[in-house]
This record gives sequence, C-alpha cells and structure tokens, in this order.
Amino acid sequence: MHADAAGAIATTGRDLNNRGLLASYEGNISVRLDAERILATPTGVHKGRMQPEEMVVVDTTGSVIGSGAASSEIKLHLAIYEERADVGAIVHAHPPTATGYAVAGKELPRAALAETVALFGCVPVAPYGAPSTTALADSVREPVRTFDALLLANHGAVTVGGDLEQAAERMAQLEHFAQIALVAHVLGGAKSFSSGQVDEISRLREASGERPVPAACYPAASESGNITLTREELVGLIADAVRRIR
Repeated sequence: MHADAAGAIATTGRDLNNRGLLASYEGNISVRLDAERILATPTGVHKGRMQPEEMVVVDTTGSVIGSGAASSEIKLHLAIYEERADVGAIVHAHPPTATGYAVAGKELPRAALAETVALFGCVPVAPYGAPSTTALADSVREPVRTFDALLLANHGAVTVGGDLEQAAERMAQLEHFAQIALVAHVLGGAKSFSSGQVDEISRLREASGERPVPAACYPAASESGNITLTREELVGLIADAVRRIR
C-alpha cells in the first residue's frame, strides 16, 4: 500500500506540473495511509520530478517515521486530516487563475456555474496565515469542515478528496472554474442562479450521496435579483408611484 501510494503521489505531481497547476518546487501532496500515518511529498523537491522512494511518512504529530524531511506545509495537511475523517488525500497548489483570486482576496462567484455548485457548493477564501505555520493550518480548520476546496488568502489553493485522484481532479476543476469566472467578470460579471435553482442542484447532490449545498453558497439577494421589502416599504413605494402618475 505504501509503495502504491508513493507511486501515485509521484505521478500526480508530474501531472499537476504538466497541467500548469503548480510549478517547480511549489505545492505539496499527501495521502492518508491509515489512522496513524500520512505519506507526504518531501521538502525542496521539484514536483514534476519526484520519485516514489523520496516520499516521507509522518505520524499525526508530524514526526517523521523512517527517513527524509516532509513538506514544510505538513501542518496544513495534518490539520485537515484532523478535521475531516473522510479525507483520504490533499493537494495544495498554486493554480494561476484561482491563486489570482486568492491574492486579490476575492471569492469565486457563488451559484454561477452548475457544475461548480454540484461539485463544490462554493469556494471560500480562508484567512491569511504565513506559509508553513500553525496560523495557516488553523486558518483552514473551520472552513474545511464544510468545503472540499479553499482559496488560501495571498497564497494558493487546497483541495481534498476521498482519494488522491479526486483531490487532484478537484484542483484542476477549481482552476477551470476560476478561468471561467475571470472571463465572466470581463464580460460584465457572472449571473447567479436563484435560490430555487440552487435547491434543485442541492437535491441532486444529496441523491448522489453528497452533502447538501452549504447555506453560505446560496446567492445573496443582490446577486439573484431578489429584493426583500417590509410591508411599510412596499406601501410607500406604491404610494410614491401613484403620486408620480398623477
């Protein structure tokens, strides 16, 4: 199992590098081997050139089992595994467009693309924490309980999955959505679904065994075009309109 997981991480690193989702020495990948052990990418190694034997095993405290030095971001990975028992693999990368949103401190549009709502619900921005620090690890604890993809403020992105293939593909899909969102912004901005349309997608998610779309992923009234007025405000608007007609 260890050898298979190490080979899968090396292959995934090359794939992410070839797809432009990370470059050179940046990013890191891990797989949960069992309840006590995590297999992670080594520090200071080009992710497109990693060899299986270079992977590093750590325990749940980050201590190395065997030899090698794990990624400097191992605290980030361990925090996520601690919060999500269902997560079997994690990918941290710097996909250019998605990272551009993270650097700008802007969330990707909510409820704007059916596939993204179905896959992620939405993708929030986790608060800034300096790379490799406990602050960064702590910044993702609360949002990762709900979301499978996060932008890391002024840093990059992280995706999780039940296995490595799912985590890696979610990173690719996140970057694809960010590219679409950027084009939509240039064309005047993304148009959000109504709450009812998000409800429909949420039901489809649940039918496939996924969690419902989180409440935070629903469009705000201003995004969906819905305006809520009190009875007094509505009466006042009608009275004003009648006066103008007269």
